[in-house]
Amino acid sequence: MNHPRIALAGGGTGGHIAPAIALADEISARYSRDSVLFLCSGNELEREMIGARGYTFEALPVARPGSTLKSKTRTVFSLFTAVPAARKALKQMGATGVIGVGGYASLPAVLAASWLRVPIVLLEANAVPGKVTRQGSRFAKACYAHLPLTCALDCRVDVLGNPVRSSFLDAPSKALARQALGLNPTLPTLLVIGGSQGAQALNSAILASLVELGCYRGHFQALHITGAGDTLSRAAWQKSGIAHMVVEFTHQPELFMAACDVALTRSGASTISELLALGVPQIMVPYPSAADNHQQANAEFVARAGAGIIVPERELSVSRVCEVVARYLLVHGPRENLAAAARLLARPDATQRILDAALADFGYSARGSSADESMSAAA
Repeated sequence: MNHPRIALAGGGTGGHIAPAIALADEISARYSRDSVLFLCSGNELEREMIGARGYTFEALPVARPGSTLKSKTRTVFSLFTAVPAARKALKQMGATGVIGVGGYASLPAVLAASWLRVPIVLLEANAVPGKVTRQGSRFAKACYAHLPLTCALDCRVDVLGNPVRSSFLDAPSKALARQALGLNPTLPTLLVIGGSQGAQALNSAILASLVELGCYRGHFQALHITGAGDTLSRAAWQKSGIAHMVVEFTHQPELFMAACDVALTRSGASTISELLALGVPQIMVPYPSAADNHQQANAEFVARAGAGIIVPERELSVSRVCEVVARYLLVHGPRENLAAAARLLARPDATQRILDAALADFGYSARGSSADESMSAAA
């Protein structure tokens, strides 16, 4: 049988694109780069992330949905051009399978693949399946979930983990990562990372806490990824006298995560899976405006497994920040208990297992992942 030709459809955020790139790298390693096509919205982040890896992508003319009726209507009408565009791209590629990775740009590709009778599978990284996943499950053979899902879908669901880029699996040791970033290789290290949404609340909380955290000066160091447009953090950390490194953005998140002992973070699915892959305990502040409150459900799964703790945003006071930093960063026992649970919860083979499952659902012979090793999601 000819090599598979797989379209990876979706995007909109880094949390959708990062696992898609991990899958694309695995497909390319097994077959060739010509076996992969990205169907996405073509926004700046997608162009940067996909382009940096040298993959071909087709930008579909689908409008991003907003909260207003006008915006939602515009998105619906954009499908009348986006679905035919996706259909044309799939035919030109000779696609033998479509993997919907989530996000609004995946729906036109799923609809087009259904029209062409190209088999479809879905990825769902969050514990609460997104609207596109729920709609697309009517046309899909299966959904491969990162976490047990909170509701049933109209297709088979297998919990296999979330694809993680190989750079996280091959990341350097803590000491080497710290040396590469110019940090003390032996000092406990805090990472503050807000993700693509909601970084401002985490930034504000940690900056407000720096005066109080100054009493631990010399006992820890910090890495702070602030997000674009931040103008206050660098000066505030400098004034605190605490050893630190502050950046707005990095193309090497694996280096920053590998260097840290504890992460103060949101609970987006990709960030969770990347930190788990590196055995990093998480102090999770779920983004309260996330669709269907999915970040809360993600965080609860990690917390129940003992790999992190949840701090609701409304409780993100100076005293609470200082308390969790002191308890989980500076005290070895609690930190190592969380780290051990994180390593147990990690699914470093998720990318390979998901591709094996997809190939089987597309009618190809996949190299042997046992069905007995995967869990079925509870409805």
